[in-house]
Amino acid sequence: MVQRILVLDGSPAGDHACGTAACVTNTDGVLQVLAFRQEAGKQAAEGLSLLAAQVLQQAGWSRAQGSVPDLVAVVVGPGSFTGLRASCAAAAGYAVGVGCPVVGVTRAEALAPELDAVLAAQPDPMAGWLVVTAARRGRVFVEDRQGARAVTIADWSAPQGRWLVAGESRADLAFPSAILCPITHPDVEQVAATALRRMRGDLPPRGALPVYVDPPEAKLPANGLRAAPV
Repeated sequence: MVQRILVLDGSPAGDHACGTAACVTNTDGVLQVLAFRQEAGKQAAEGLSLLAAQVLQQAGWSRAQGSVPDLVAVVVGPGSFTGLRASCAAAAGYAVGVGCPVVGVTRAEALAPELDAVLAAQPDPMAGWLVVTAARRGRVFVEDRQGARAVTIADWSAPQGRWLVAGESRADLAFPSAILCPITHPDVEQVAATALRRMRGDLPPRGALPVYVDPPEAKLPANGLRAAPV
């Protein structure tokens, strides 16, 4: 049984960029956060390994005490290109080091149960939900049950029907039939719970690989790469 879960998240981008690490226990399906660290800023995700070390020390999880994590759960996107790379690498490396599984979770997968509950409480039927999060300037990431995509706000074409729209950038894609929801980003318990569902086979497998829906900003030099050394 998975009892100790290390959660890592470096996905938030733009003004919402941050890095998060937490130690979460699972006791008969009841999740509890033992240790939590979060730092804001666009470079914070690159320091996730340090944040992970701090929460592990705070929780008292170590080989010496015989209480290393049974599972590492990492948010794989969509989100910050650098943040996803750093957090997924840290998650995969730590899992290999202690010999435990690592599971990837997207933002919308983690929020889905809460969003489904909000939909079910609506007095009139709705087409579904969208999770809208920050991307590059003038663009946002949109995730639904089918997956994630990057959208240019100026070219946005609203879907048919009434939709529940969540995420920190929900107001950027407001349309007449949208119902804006204050839910923005999954908490560490939601990420851990989703990872456990994935481990049970309730969700399709997903490893610690970033979900990239935007091409990288770096471009090849106009004259091409320099020749390899002889």
